Amino acid sequence: MMFDAATFDTHIESVDNAVTNQDKGNSLESLSTYLFDCIDGIEVRETNINGPAEEVDLLLWNAKTEQVFEPWDNLISIECKNWSRPAGAHLIDNFAAKIRLKHLTTGIFIAANGVTGDFVNGDNQNRGAVYRLHEHLTRDGIRIIVIRMDDLRGLADINDFLELVKDRFCKIYMHRVF
Repeated sequence: MMFDAATFDTHIESVDNAVTNQDKGNSLESLSTYLFDCIDGIEVRETNINGPAEEVDLLLWNAKTEQVFEPWDNLISIECKNWSRPAGAHLIDNFAAKIRLKHLTTGIFIAANGVTGDFVNGDNQNRGAVYRLHEHLTRDGIRIIVIRMDDLRGLADINDFLELVKDRFCKIYMHRVF
C-alpha cells in the first residue's frame, strides 16, 4: 500500500477526536496498522490477538526487506496505548514479558503521551518506564522502542516514519527513548 497524506491525516484526526476508551484504542491501532502496511516487507498479520495469558494489539511479519527492519525479529509485537497520560513502568514490564514469552527480542510500544521516567536526565528516583526499557535491554536483550503521537503528527511520508523507527532503535542503545 502506498502512503497517502490525506488518509494518514484522517487517521491522526480519528485518534485525536476519539472519546471512549474503545474508540481511543481502535483509532490508534488503525493508525498503526495503516503506517506499517505502507512499509515494503512489513505485513500486519494479526490484530487484537487475545491469548490465554496476554493480548497483542498488532503482530507484524517482517520479511526484512526494508533496511531499517533488518536487525529486527521476523515477528514484531506492537502495543498501542492511547491514554491521556504517559504509560507507566508496569505496562513496559508487561509488554516485555509478552515479547520474552514468545522468544522474541523486539517490539514497538506506541503510547499517545509517551512513557514515565526520565533516566537520561538523571531522574533515577522515578525509575519509571524509561528506566525499565533500559533494564529489559541490558538484562534480557529485549529491544523496545517508544513512539508518541507527537512523533507521528510530524510525519510527511513513510520515509519519515522509517527514519523515526531507525532513530529510536539506535537511541535505545544510548539509554535514550526520545
